[in-house]
Amino acid sequence: MKTFQIPSQTFIRLMLTLEDHYHMDVPYHNSIHAADVAQSVHVLLLSPALDSVFTDLEILTALFAAAIHDVDHPGVTNQFLINSSSELALMYNDESVLEAHSLAVAFKVLQDPDCDIFINLSKKQRQTLRRMTIDMVLATDMSKHMSLLADLKTMVETKKVAGSGVLFLDNYTERIQVLQNMLHCADLSNPTKKLELYQKWCSLLMEEFFQQGDKERAMGLEISPMCDRNNATVEKSQVGFIDYIGK
Repeated sequence: MKTFQIPSQTFIRLMLTLEDHYHMDVPYHNSIHAADVAQSVHVLLLSPALDSVFTDLEILTALFAAAIHDVDHPGVTNQFLINSSSELALMYNDESVLEAHSLAVAFKVLQDPDCDIFINLSKKQRQTLRRMTIDMVLATDMSKHMSLLADLKTMVETKKVAGSGVLFLDNYTERIQVLQNMLHCADLSNPTKKLELYQKWCSLLMEEFFQQGDKERAMGLEISPMCDRNNATVEKSQVGFIDYIGK
């Protein structure tokens, strides 16, 4: 806040406004999830291997992207929005619907001078922050998971980590890849938390899935995987998630 001269009142107003735009009646994708992901990104940014790797602007962007990544989330998946021909799916042409919408809502909120925490950034800094925020939040779309992972593996295999154990990232592509994966990891980090916390997150997520399944049943749509409260096995789905996604 000192580095970028963020007025504290503006910062508080932005946080409260963002919080208002998260839906507290959505069991999982609400402002508590956003706070958890922001805090997890903060922890990852403090990793010794990333010491002095990112610029102040990149750190600011990563924390901002984490805070806004699910804003105005309606508690259903992209596929549900597409299958039900929702307004959002129409607006965003079925492409990363939720992620594109969260970005649009967040940048719209920033247009209010009372919420514009980036008031003292230069035009170039604002453009960079916007580009990076968009790249990071769009990468939280689960349909991008495999390609994100493949790109990261390629980078890791070709990367020479300095003898000090500190990462050298030479260009925008490499830097944004690490930041995209960092936000994606934080977004999926429930299984890495203490068991008691993990179980809480898991039951909230399953309740959100079940509510979607109920809607699908009522609308005569095919019920999405893990969303049928009558036959979902939570333990099995979590083991699958850890084996195929987390690991």
